Amino acid sequence: MMKRVLVSAVALALAGCQQGGEATGNAAANAAEANAVVDNAADGNNVAAQVIAMNDAQRNVVFIRAIMDAGLKCDHVDSSVRLPDQDGNPLWRANCKGGAAHMIIITPDGTAKIVSRTDQ
Repeated sequence: MMKRVLVSAVALALAGCQQGGEATGNAAANAAEANAVVDNAADGNNVAAQVIAMNDAQRNVVFIRAIMDAGLKCDHVDSSVRLPDQDGNPLWRANCKGGAAHMIIITPDGTAKIVSRTDQ
């Protein structure tokens, strides 16, 4: 089963994380910054490149949000592993707490394509 979601989580992770990984305290400012990042993706910014540039913790936050936004089960992304690109887009395996794994492709426009096994 493959689901597609817009990676607004990328924007939230970028807007909500500071140098030490601490979230800023102003939710309204975070939302405005998140919207600006998503709008910038439409203007030519490469969201896939932004996800690649993130550290593991930030990237795993993006992945858990994308998985949850797709309506799939994952309580926590314990780790993620970059795999060879698929059709020119970066691909990761996100390993969830409890053993579930989801394959996630991030496109330059911020779309997350998530492939999961439905027989688990």
